[in-house]
Amino acid sequence: MSNWSIDYASLSPSNNIKLANPVGFEPSALQKYTKHEKTQGSINQAERDEQQVAIKIKRAWDVAMAPAKSIPMNAVMIYMSGSSLQIFTVMVTVMLFLTPIKAIMSVQQTFSRFETTDAKPGANLWMPKLTFIGLHFVTILLGIYKVNVMGLLPTTVSDWLAFIPPKQVLEFAA
Repeated sequence: MSNWSIDYASLSPSNNIKLANPVGFEPSALQKYTKHEKTQGSINQAERDEQQVAIKIKRAWDVAMAPAKSIPMNAVMIYMSGSSLQIFTVMVTVMLFLTPIKAIMSVQQTFSRFETTDAKPGANLWMPKLTFIGLHFVTILLGIYKVNVMGLLPTTVSDWLAFIPPKQVLEFAA
């Protein structure tokens, strides 16, 4: 045989050198993991139910906070669409009202998958539901602001009474 080849058949396990563990490896972690797997079956049903309720509550909070992620996007959209009456501006404004109203109307259906069949004390979903509704109201407030900027909200007396002349704007800053 040449100097550069190894005959793997001649190597026996007893002749192998024991290699050192890699940096950062703890053999005790492997033992803890195997012990954890063995004791996993001994967890009683009450602890499993508590874990499931905690997971459901966490997921409910994730769903409740989802509208907060769309608020900055909606704010940028109303800024970029301008304040004049155009089809794009009207569509953005209508979207700012319709989407949250539809979501508020279907709040019970949205959170129904997180309801528990048993009356668990920790399974209250009223706070995530209120958060969900409140964040959608913030989006509706953005829509009201946009309608006001467009000049479509009746904010002066002349908007309500026909015999009062409308307010005269002396100067435009555009």
